[in-house]
Amino acid sequence: MKRPKLSIKILDTKRITPLEWDGYQSFPTITKVGTDLLVGFRRAVNIHPSLRNVMDHGMAGDVYITRSSDDGQNFDQPKLVISHENNHTNEHDALVTSLGDNRVALITRTHSSELRENYLSLSTDGGITFQERKPLNLPPGEWASFGHFIPALDGKNIIGTFYNGPGCGTFKINPETLEISSQTLLFKFSTQNYRLNETSIVRLKSDRILALIRQQPCYEGIFKSHSDDDGLTWSTPEPIGLYGEAPALLLMPDESILMIYRGMIRKNRKCRVALSISKDHGETWSWPETLAWYKGGRFHGGYGDLALNSKGQVVAVYYISRKYEAPTVERMLLEIDGI
Repeated sequence: MKRPKLSIKILDTKRITPLEWDGYQSFPTITKVGTDLLVGFRRAVNIHPSLRNVMDHGMAGDVYITRSSDDGQNFDQPKLVISHENNHTNEHDALVTSLGDNRVALITRTHSSELRENYLSLSTDGGITFQERKPLNLPPGEWASFGHFIPALDGKNIIGTFYNGPGCGTFKINPETLEISSQTLLFKFSTQNYRLNETSIVRLKSDRILALIRQQPCYEGIFKSHSDDDGLTWSTPEPIGLYGEAPALLLMPDESILMIYRGMIRKNRKCRVALSISKDHGETWSWPETLAWYKGGRFHGGYGDLALNSKGQVVAVYYISRKYEAPTVERMLLEIDGI
């Protein structure tokens, strides 16, 4: 297998949460709303190092939104959207997706001893305010969503991803009525050795949907699958030959696909924020470029997301622990050679 080449230039790296902030900042997602860039992320109570193998991502999580109006150079003071203090829900996700026409979808996930539920909230003013969120009722039992929505071919619905005990899949939903018209399991497990869960999807110009999927525990690394019928059926997932977790995808104007993910090294605790590219619609992927190494253990960094600004630069957001401290949210501006 001949891998494509990836050459990047890091233009700037910057923390985008206030310097005076503490807390465990994690799981950022980014979406382009008009000419602005909108980032959602989680901020939780710091955890003592002795608890980090028990409560890896902090406790009492809140959901915040921050905005950039200058192509990702600077971001506004983060705005609290969902408060644990008010709701006692320990929020775990803040998945933002622009739906066009100044609409933004926000998926959040509660994770407490009393409530484990997923919610969808819509904004009609470009992410400045969000309507009261409503529960998403997908598969039976506990489940979670990941990544971004993509438009369905019917022009009315959107397609998202989910994962639960049996496996992972996609669902088609009307964002206005929350009516779910279909859901599909990409992969259902007959073995208890591992499961496939966090799934990111993009639609290619051919209308094929490409999915990249996390394997847990990580044996072979990241898997891929595709659908040619708008998400109703999927090819059998297969490894792409990169060892890591939590893939997030960005379709570039030339139809190259960038992936940011938690890069891992076999039999080594070192972890990194990594970037790879495919130039053949997801068939083959480059060896990774390291954006940043991080410390403090696998769980304290690596999840990231990507967007393209008006200058053609890639804006990467991710969370990272640089000195064994609780993680913070950063953004990196990148140029991709040849694109």
